[in-house]
Amino acid sequence: MAERAALITGGSSGIGLAIARTLGEEGYGVTLAARGEERLTEAAEGLAGDGIDVETVAADALDVEALRGVLEAHRARFGRLDALVNNAGVGLGGEIAGYPVKRIDVQLGLNLRAAIVLTGEALPLLREAGREHGKALIVNTASIAGKAGQAWLSVYSATKAGVIGFSQATQRELEGQGIRVTALCPASSTRR
Repeated sequence: MAERAALITGGSSGIGLAIARTLGEEGYGVTLAARGEERLTEAAEGLAGDGIDVETVAADALDVEALRGVLEAHRARFGRLDALVNNAGVGLGGEIAGYPVKRIDVQLGLNLRAAIVLTGEALPLLREAGREHGKALIVNTASIAGKAGQAWLSVYSATKAGVIGFSQATQRELEGQGIRVTALCPASSTRR
């Protein structure tokens, strides 16, 4: 069993998979969670082929019980949690006038609510790791759009600003518990 373990949502591709690979190469066991089982399997095969201890859980981050199931599967496999990476998210652009409520709800749910729920559920395990070695970590994927709102991405920008605020507040709340919280704010490579 790995001496350290990480759980990564949105871990089947992109930033989440890159973080999983980096942590795996540092000796962490990793749990990847995402909706698409096929992509998860491909990602896991690639990581396992490089000697990384990996667990996968297909789950919809909009479903609170599914998030709890992800955490339970991780706990069953690794017995510990040293790093939580809340990376699941979606960006749906469009003019705010007439913007569909369903798109608002999906972005609020995936980009912000899922991170809040999973962080709260994972805190007992993270606190154990914090007491053990003082270097437990919560990483929340935000966006540069959360620091400076982007036209045609108003809802996405708002959710990512929420992720930044949540990260800052959680860091203050967990001060002195051996847990660090950070928000990654990558820039988009696409232009409008």
